Amino acid sequence: MNQCNCHHHDHHSVPAGYYWRDYTDEIPEDAFPGGLDSNSKHTYIGQAFLAGEGVIPTTLYPGQTGLNLPCNWKVNYSEISMKILCTSSCSSLSWENTTNKELPWTTAGKRAVIGGHQRRGKLNVGRVLHQGELIVGKVHSIEPEQGEMYFVSGDKEISVNSYQVLVESSCK
Repeated sequence: MNQCNCHHHDHHSVPAGYYWRDYTDEIPEDAFPGGLDSNSKHTYIGQAFLAGEGVIPTTLYPGQTGLNLPCNWKVNYSEISMKILCTSSCSSLSWENTTNKELPWTTAGKRAVIGGHQRRGKLNVGRVLHQGELIVGKVHSIEPEQGEMYFVSGDKEISVNSYQVLVESSCK
């Protein structure tokens, strides 16, 4: 289910891959959809800065003025340095099914999208189907077999061992 609604009509030469744009309450045309809310409306991949922790990826719902970030087993709200994941070519990104134990092999030979960083290292972008929503979260990929995905559900941070990770497709 890698549906992409990118409507980027700019024909300038932009390198394939992804980039983060400042988020200012409007979804840019080149935003990459991250998931679906409970009404099957597109959500996006956002990130924000959390003091003392770093830059954390999460679900961005259109119209949000701040992001709920999964961190330290609770939900943390931030409006600082909000960004949205964008791409010049939707086919340059894809979701791969994986588990915490399979993550190193799932991403071997591919580049997992870097969604941010915390004190322990870089964070990749994951998503999981939870209570009727396809929710975006962070994946710690520092040590083999410890690549759980963490996401916000209500007022809690939840972790799962089976999810999808966002990777860059090989560009020729």
